[in-house]
Amino acid sequence: MNLFYRLFFILLLSSLVAIVSCAPPPNITHKECIPPPPPECKPGVSTALGIDTAHLQPGYFKYHIDLLPKPINSNGNDNAIVFFPNEGGNEALLSAERKGDESQRVFTSKLLPDLHFGPIIEVSSSESFVDIGAADYCLTDGRLYFTAKAHNDDPNDYDLYSAKLTHNGSGFALEDTIALSVLNKTISFDGQPALSKDGLIIVFASDRAGGRGGVDLWYSKRNSINASWGEPLPLPATINTPCDELSPSFSADGKKMYFSSDGHETIGGYDIFSSEYENAVWSKAENIGAPINTKSDEIFPYQLSDSQFFYTSDQPANFSRRNIFVLRRTYIPPNGMAEKITSTVIRENSIPDTIRLKGKVEMPVIRDSVLPDVFVRDVTKDKEIARQKTDTSGNYSFNVEKGKEYDVGSERKDKFYDVHRVDLRHPTDSVIIVPPLAIPDTLILRINFPFDDDSHPYDFTIDDNGQKSETRWQTSLDLLAKSIKNSSSNLESVILYGHTDSLGTDEYNFALATRRANFVAKELKARGIPTKLLVIFSKGRTMPVARRSGESDETFQLRCRRVEFVKFFTKSKTR
Repeated sequence: MNLFYRLFFILLLSSLVAIVSCAPPPNITHKECIPPPPPECKPGVSTALGIDTAHLQPGYFKYHIDLLPKPINSNGNDNAIVFFPNEGGNEALLSAERKGDESQRVFTSKLLPDLHFGPIIEVSSSESFVDIGAADYCLTDGRLYFTAKAHNDDPNDYDLYSAKLTHNGSGFALEDTIALSVLNKTISFDGQPALSKDGLIIVFASDRAGGRGGVDLWYSKRNSINASWGEPLPLPATINTPCDELSPSFSADGKKMYFSSDGHETIGGYDIFSSEYENAVWSKAENIGAPINTKSDEIFPYQLSDSQFFYTSDQPANFSRRNIFVLRRTYIPPNGMAEKITSTVIRENSIPDTIRLKGKVEMPVIRDSVLPDVFVRDVTKDKEIARQKTDTSGNYSFNVEKGKEYDVGSERKDKFYDVHRVDLRHPTDSVIIVPPLAIPDTLILRINFPFDDDSHPYDFTIDDNGQKSETRWQTSLDLLAKSIKNSSSNLESVILYGHTDSLGTDEYNFALATRRANFVAKELKARGIPTKLLVIFSKGRTMPVARRSGESDETFQLRCRRVEFVKFFTKSKTR
């Protein structure tokens, strides 16, 4: 049923229930009984640009959006697509209206090279569901989790189910179907499930009471694959709004959650948003921007890989009604002539397996012939693989394997460190010049936390421009701990100055900065830094960074939230 009609019936039913519940007990008379008003839905306006599809520079990736061909799209409503492994490849599971009566069913289709698909075949089921809708496949338990409408008198009562997806001749069948009773609510829409990569958390959409209004996202946890699901809880206000939030999914690496909403700040209608996810903690929702999001509705996001992102939209297209699109990433070789992956392979095969990294450490004065260290870390292994001194001019070079990402950094005992990320997954030359490294006297780390939180940082640090960096906070503290240990022979103390943004009172921010600095100190102690070396001072909101011209409030506040580190040495310190 159309989402807007379904919401109308739910609101009407809610109003009737509210009126009945206001009936006074005996011997008490009320002059009037007014049902509570529905929550206000007031989305903001977004102008976010997420992907630059016009970037065609040779040697870089190109992003382009395609409408999926037949048989995936049709002149019916093609609502959602997910994938599951099958016979060494990927099988598409399509939720669509193909029977001519607006009933919804699920179909499978083999994903072929160059985004072609095999014939679609309806998934059979021994259950006589009215509708079978959006689904997600859980690799850890091998079950399909899906939305379905049983035969009953309530047109809006959709529930969550799971089943084994087994081969049935040339197609697939749902077997051992189980209703997820602890997650389902009577007279509610409960559907559109998404499973975390470990299969221990499920997120789903529901219009039950207890949320922020409209359709909200709820989640439940289980202790193991064979354990029962716990009582569901609504996601926080960083995700849910008084408007609708629906169609969640987890990213291919499991570190993000995507979903659709007509709340928050939207370009128009339902937009797709993302949220950093870790241990059932979701960061503030961010609009993924145009050109994926448009004035039309964009729903049911699904990331198959870092180069294929699928979603559904009712924007005008070659097929009528709702259609499924894909954002694809391809590599443009340095000659700029061909975009096919085969060309990329040919070009990359012409680059030797060993790449030379060259660069320079910038320092005003190199005193007493104490030269900086330069190190290389393998990002995937999170491990240092090489280290050397610079020459007297600050120059260095390393030989590394191509096909990986590396962090190249420099440090000195009397200072801190600087790091740059180098991506050699698609190298364009056998010699790569690393941007200059500058070793700071005062180190600033922006380990970002959810609102009023002091112990669950977001996964990645914030850089000096207020943008999410490529470095995890754990890696930053690993580097800091090593820098402190390298200075230990002459080190008297390390001062940690905690800073917050300007929101809230002085007292509130002083305490918050203290707690967050204490969190960092605790993590450093866990990395072998003696407690006696660490001294904490809270600056609260009293020392904001200098505001840049044209800088947004959000970026300015992000740059203000930081912990600064200063090394103090004994008087006998030598350079």
